[in-house]
Amino acid sequence: MSDVIDFYERPSLPVSKLASVTNMLAWWLPAQAGNMGDEVVAGWEMAEWKAAAWIVYWQNALPWLVKRVRQSGVAVPASVWEQLTELDVGSRERTRRMLDGCVELLGAFRAHEITAVPFKGAVLAACYYPDPLERPLADLDLLIHPKDIPQAIQIVRDLGYRFYSRSAEDEVYLRGERKRNVWAPDNVHPIELHYALREEYAGIGYEVADVMWEMSEERPFWNSVSALVPRLPALLLHVCAHATSDWLIQRGRLMHIGDISLLVGQMTATEWEELVTTVSPQEARFVYPALAFATRYARLDLPEAVLAYFRTHCPPSLLHWIEQTELADTSESNPADRSGLGLAIAQRLSRNRLEMARFWLRSFFPRRWNLSKRYPRLTATPLWPLGYVLINLDRAIHIWRKLGTRHES
Repeated sequence: MSDVIDFYERPSLPVSKLASVTNMLAWWLPAQAGNMGDEVVAGWEMAEWKAAAWIVYWQNALPWLVKRVRQSGVAVPASVWEQLTELDVGSRERTRRMLDGCVELLGAFRAHEITAVPFKGAVLAACYYPDPLERPLADLDLLIHPKDIPQAIQIVRDLGYRFYSRSAEDEVYLRGERKRNVWAPDNVHPIELHYALREEYAGIGYEVADVMWEMSEERPFWNSVSALVPRLPALLLHVCAHATSDWLIQRGRLMHIGDISLLVGQMTATEWEELVTTVSPQEARFVYPALAFATRYARLDLPEAVLAYFRTHCPPSLLHWIEQTELADTSESNPADRSGLGLAIAQRLSRNRLEMARFWLRSFFPRRWNLSKRYPRLTATPLWPLGYVLINLDRAIHIWRKLGTRHES
């Protein structure tokens, strides 16, 4: 068996063993005093280390693992360590180039009097990580006023970006060519121009764009350049809402634990009060799951009153799911098919029958641009309603095949 890791192939470990490695990383990477995880990790063999490398590669935590290994002194098989450190160098250089690209974009927008707010990874790396290059950047996210989108698009095109996709919330542009190594410095650089920030699952959602605009301020950003960036409570709010969405759809990542841990550790009592004031009881269900998961693994010291507020306003089914779920269950370490209508997710989030009715409506008849991920050419034409026929026919075929597989077994 080759020691070279193919990150496009799932690890050969049994499902239960892969889950064990995933959950161990969630506990071990947030370094804690008296962390007994060193002994467990030190006992991993080649297969476990190759699985760990695959996990952090796809869960945006590769530099975190490299740093933690160096801190702990745990021995890693030489071939795996060589690949990890090589990827780490590339990831760090990629973050540097992406942040430089963000400054370039912000400067071009400012020259044309366009206000833009970077958020998510770019702000986390540039403003909150002690070592900015430790935070991998897959893309750049910028919030733009809807009225400025046409001019912003022309600017990004002039800077060499090309159109990739459009949704109900954003337009995505790319610069460069795709490489097999997603963390290579010169792998394609995507930018997402957001004119809305709605975390949604089939009609049940939370729009936070207004909060981001209201709670942003000018501050030092990157390479002695200032930018309008979200204040800490607003950034934590959006990071939690986005992380909750990812955990619900089986895209939970180690990166979420690191990001939330970092932000929580810098919150003041006044900022916690501001966060609680900003999040209504109805919106607490989009924030609490991410806080709960991060607190479980990183043992965060959150004010009890804050956790109690968010927890109190979550549906019981959502709380039960949180208590029964580990990272391995709700990440790509879980090989279970995550396609389908998402009824279980809606049942966890919904607070009443009206929201369940909205879920069914949006499941069968999603917004036009949400269809573009599957049918980009069709949705750009007047015939776009045919997408409803295609998507529901595809679902029917999927369900039929699934039922057939169960019958055969």
